[in-house]
Amino acid sequence: MKNLLLLALSFFATTAFAQATFEMNPDTASVYVDLDLFDVEVHNDMTNLTSTNRFIKWERTVISIEPDTLYTRICDPDACFAEWIDTHTFILTPDTTIPMIVHLYKKIGQDASAIVQLKFTDQADPANPQFSYYIFNSAASLSTDDKLPAANVKLYPNPVVESFSLDNAEEVARIRVFSTDGRQVADFEPSSGQTYSLATQPTGAYVVALESKSGKIFQAIAIRKD
Repeated sequence: MKNLLLLALSFFATTAFAQATFEMNPDTASVYVDLDLFDVEVHNDMTNLTSTNRFIKWERTVISIEPDTLYTRICDPDACFAEWIDTHTFILTPDTTIPMIVHLYKKIGQDASAIVQLKFTDQADPANPQFSYYIFNSAASLSTDDKLPAANVKLYPNPVVESFSLDNAEEVARIRVFSTDGRQVADFEPSSGQTYSLATQPTGAYVVALESKSGKIFQAIAIRKD
């Protein structure tokens, strides 16, 4: 009986531990670059799902940026940080929602594009980080009715062993896969029922960027290749 009780308590603790303590909405946030601005920003929201303080660490990775002379800055509840700051830990107070903001700095009149990844980790649950992507789309050839599709494409399986598939991908016209150091390692033109092979890629973390028919990235998905 004692062993059964210990097993039940262990199962309960594991289940509770696995529950998310915060959520990001949306996972992918996109914006078109405004040529009239030198500071373009995009943000999403972080919500504390618990009634206790959470110590949240963010880590920035710039997956791609064009021109490569540009830079980004991150703003969290504590501050807006200098461009060379790639990580910070802040307190997310109970039952609150706060914006996480990424700024892209450029010259007025200059076009640009970028994909920025933020990895968020609850310091009490380091094994279960969450990823958000902040996408700055080039203003080139943007028309007044050029709207981005909803970022609701599903990728499976994840982790990827050899290949992956997409669901709800009718608006996807191109699939680009990046390593977390910004190298493009694969480029696919999608078709119905197709699988996309990463068999030749080494084990590790990657980012799958999905482009619309107008050539704009509207969703990015973090994957792991096993």
